[in-house]
Amino acid sequence: MSNIREEYRSAKKSKFMQAVIIGAVAGAVVSLFDKTTRMSVLDNGKSCIGNLSGFVKNPNQVLSQVRETSTKVRSTVERISDDVSFISQKVEEMKDIPAQVAQVVMETKEVFTAENDDESSSNDHPENRISLN
Repeated sequence: MSNIREEYRSAKKSKFMQAVIIGAVAGAVVSLFDKTTRMSVLDNGKSCIGNLSGFVKNPNQVLSQVRETSTKVRSTVERISDDVSFISQKVEEMKDIPAQVAQVVMETKEVFTAENDDESSSNDHPENRISLN
């Protein structure tokens, strides 16, 4: 019984793939009715064949270009990684700044409060008062 199900599923999959391929071919044929599309396909095909023949003739050049590009990508990733670690370090430092600022504000408040208390206590003494008479 399970073999029948598997055969049915594989038959459905193969029919599906056949339908997809037939649909793609039909779409390609219909799109080639347009002259500009046809010319574009021909030009791109010629360019692709030219590039492939160049790759086949000079595989070492292609490999050196791939190595050079991979080296550039690697160095870029390393720079980005360094930048990210630097930024995260600065963010951690900035997390401490509000606590430091709050501490400075509190100390400043205490100093001003102490000075105001000193001034108000000195103003309470009669000898420190200025007479307007």
